[in-house]
This record gives sequence, C-alpha cells and structure tokens, in this order.
Amino acid sequence: MVWTVKLPILILRIMIKLTDILKEIADGSPKAIFLAGPAGAGKSYIVKQLIPAGKFNIINVDDAYEELLKASGVGLQQKDFGPEELSVAAKMMGRAQAQTKEKYAELSKSKQNIIIDGTGAAIKPLLKKKQELEALGYETFMIMIWVSPVTSLTRNASRDRSLLPSIVLRTWRDVNKNVDDYRQIFGDNIVVINNNPENAETGYNYDDIKKRFFDTSKAKGKPKTPEEIEKLKQQSLQLRQDIEQLVQSTPEFDTIESAKSKINTFIS
Repeated sequence: MVWTVKLPILILRIMIKLTDILKEIADGSPKAIFLAGPAGAGKSYIVKQLIPAGKFNIINVDDAYEELLKASGVGLQQKDFGPEELSVAAKMMGRAQAQTKEKYAELSKSKQNIIIDGTGAAIKPLLKKKQELEALGYETFMIMIWVSPVTSLTRNASRDRSLLPSIVLRTWRDVNKNVDDYRQIFGDNIVVINNNPENAETGYNYDDIKKRFFDTSKAKGKPKTPEEIEKLKQQSLQLRQDIEQLVQSTPEFDTIESAKSKINTFIS
C-alpha cells in the first residue's frame, strides 16, 4: 500500500527532472557578453546593432547610479560637483554597486543570458567574473568598442550625466591598453568595433584638450597638500604620455557585418 502511494510521486519527480534536463539541453549553455569601452563609446547603440532585442538581460551599474543620484538631489553633472556633491556621489556609487551585484547574482544563479555593461578598464575583476560565469556553465564573449579620446570627451560632455574629464581620460587609457590582453583571454569570442564618427579627431593635443574640457569644468575637490598636488602632476604627466602613445597604434577592427556573424554564431 505504501509503494502504491509513493511510486507515482517518485515517477512524477523523475519526469520533472528529465524535463528540466531536456530543456537545458535544448536551450544550450547560458551566454554572457562583456561590453568594454570608455565613456561615450556608444555601447548601447552598438548592442542594438549587434544583438537581437529581448535575448539578454543588461547589467549596468550606471543605471542604478543615475537613479540614486537623481533621488539624492545632487544631479548628474559630476564635472561641476563641489566637495559635498562628490562625497554624496561616492556614497551613491557604493549603493549602486551593491544593487548591481545583487542583480548579477540573481540572474547568473538562474542561468539567464546576460550582458555585463562596463568599461573593461580593470582587467582582474572582469577576468574573475568571466571565470565565475564559466564555472556556472556560461559561455562568454566580449564586445569592445573603440573611439578616440576626443570623441570620448566630447560625448561625455553632452550627456546628462557627465564625468570629470580626468576620469574620462583615465578610463580611456586603461581600457585601451587592455585590448591585446582581452584578445588573448577571449580568443575567437571577441569583436573590436570602431565607433568613431566620420571625420572625428583621432589625435591628442593636450593643450587644446585642457582648454576645451578641463578649464571649463567647475568641479572642486577638497584642498590638497603639496605632496598630493605633486603626485597628481606626475599622474597627469604619465596619463598624457600613455594616451599619446596609444593613439599612435589603434587596434585592428571588426566590421559590423563580421561582428554580427560572430555574435550570431555565439548566441545560436
């Protein structure tokens, strides 16, 4: 009598489990695409060109950050923030990162297809996340988007949430110096897209950039010691030298057509 009651339940559980397994096989491995590029690269635009709508959940800390900045009352123009606004913005970024981390954990645990929209400026955390996802059964891909430093600065200045010019340039330097490493890490699963507009400025004239972007910024941080000022001068000089070197050797680019083909193969 006991078996006649429990056996159908056991069979039902086995059938449900088999259904889940067959569905997983049919659906294939979950996919994760890393977006990399500096401010103003046009990542949202490129995603619309390359990836079918509704296929992926987008994870972007900026989405949460902008909403928190608006709610805090400090606004979005970080390039004009004073010390108090910069302090509030730092706290809001911490909250945004926590919210984004929670969203990432939920989506990856349920094996949802995801796009991780970031800059790619810091290679170690990105590589760690790539390894975590692959351990969960994900296949990974990278879309890296290139624009010149002037394009990055110009587009940033015209955005609702504009960053400090120094942050824009540091990010531009840090992501673009990682191109070769990302090619090695992702192998065939990477595309690099040139999203510079036609006739864009591709050089780097420091004096002109300082006049156009830095001198017009109203941001003011806390007073600095002579040692801190000297350190910032050295960092600024190194940044200038790094960017001048990088603009002399742009990477090889994929066409939109070839990128679509590679991504469609990856998704299917």
